[in-house]
Amino acid sequence: MMVAAAQDSGSKPDPHAQGKVTVPVGASEVTYCKSCHTSGCPTQHPELVKLTWSAQGRVVLGVSGEITCGSCHSRGFRHLSDAFLGQDQKRLCGSCHYGAHTITNAHSSDPRCESCHASAAAARAQPPTPQSRVMISGVDSECMRCHYDGPITHPIGIANSKKKAPDLPLAADGTITCVTCHVGHQQQDRFGTMLRKDNRHGGLCLSCHDDL
Repeated sequence: MMVAAAQDSGSKPDPHAQGKVTVPVGASEVTYCKSCHTSGCPTQHPELVKLTWSAQGRVVLGVSGEITCGSCHSRGFRHLSDAFLGQDQKRLCGSCHYGAHTITNAHSSDPRCESCHASAAAARAQPPTPQSRVMISGVDSECMRCHYDGPITHPIGIANSKKKAPDLPLAADGTITCVTCHVGHQQQDRFGTMLRKDNRHGGLCLSCHDDL
């Protein structure tokens, strides 16, 4: 899952092709990266703000102690599928987010409903209603805060062209999201890996796919 980069014919040569990005002397690393990665960081991580507590291990910061693209991403690349992260994601995030600065668990029983649900009021309804299952269009960004390095084995952000399963929610714009197949709350995890249905015999996949 990579940040969308400009693909027009006038784009500059891909710096990743050289195996190492070299930011011009005196240039802002964030500005340099965003000249191609126009949509910014998909995990919505702040950039150019100072880290105000001590990190664990080696964390690359800017000259003023600010967070830059290189704080999470390596300039020497292995392969696209690892998102060019400096280390595996769980350890990477834990370098800064530990103790009082630990990232809130999105699977807890009382998260901010509006982070995922199109209607926070509907999300709190008991019993659940069809409206409570409608997710915001950007719900995958919430998932990718932690699951940035996958594995993601099903396309997301596309319309469901197969059978429609009323118990598998789509985003408000009708597209497939991470929570189409996965539940959002830990206490709902009946089948393992947060799946909405038992998939040992393909029950989840066959809800939509009649072509398998």
